[in-house]
Amino acid sequence: MNNIKVELKTDLTKYGEGLIAGIKGITIGQQGIWSRSNDNFITVKFENNIILDVLWNSLEIIDEEYLQKLSKTKTTYLKELKTATNIIKTIGPKGGFKYLSFEYTRIDGCHWSKSIGLKKEADKLLDVFSEYKLNVKIQKII
Repeated sequence: MNNIKVELKTDLTKYGEGLIAGIKGITIGQQGIWSRSNDNFITVKFENNIILDVLWNSLEIIDEEYLQKLSKTKTTYLKELKTATNIIKTIGPKGGFKYLSFEYTRIDGCHWSKSIGLKKEADKLLDVFSEYKLNVKIQKII
């Protein structure tokens, strides 16, 4: 995640002078102690030359080239999901979400298996599967 143009959305002046909402910067990978140990952070070099690990949700990506690439990747992934099979939503004994697993074929012909434990992400995929009228099996763990 290097060289992505970003803009700060929050005031971080307690971490460095001039780190106010609206200042622009560029990501330089995961170099700081926080970003190396937690994917929620990314190291950013700001216009005022301050380098700081920042939460992704405190940043807005303003890099048009990166956003176009991201959009293309998402479109391709959604096309690939049309091939999904063995879609299983696993729930616990009280009906709570545990994980979603499925298999699909990528554009390059490779077969992939995927398992997702984040309910929010799984719900988005279940909506996609529903839109594509794909069969989702519910499996209950006892």
